[in-house]
Amino acid sequence: MRANDGKLFSISHNYASKSRLVQGDILMLHITPEGKYRYKQVEPTRRKRTGGVLEHDPERSDYVVHCPDGAYRVLPASVTYFKGVPGDIVQCIVPADGPCQWAAVEGIKKNVINQKS
Repeated sequence: MRANDGKLFSISHNYASKSRLVQGDILMLHITPEGKYRYKQVEPTRRKRTGGVLEHDPERSDYVVHCPDGAYRVLPASVTYFKGVPGDIVQCIVPADGPCQWAAVEGIKKNVINQKS
């Protein structure tokens, strides 16, 4: 998360996955007296749905979804939650306005071609 002053804050991958955060969403940060960060999504950006094929880049330990409108990185926590494997079909959410690098995973369908008999 980037604050108004440009300072960067790390968001838990589980929270980002569960909340389906995308670039451009506006969050509120509350720092507790104990120093814990609590995030709340206060204004989601306009979104669109897209989908594509999941691939894994072992060199970067990164997952990428190749969609008709581009390639998007997705959080490993999302892929793990849906038990995705390379070749599966991923439904993604991306910002409706402008390019982005990341997509939120909405769901994963098993690619029957990848499944062993």
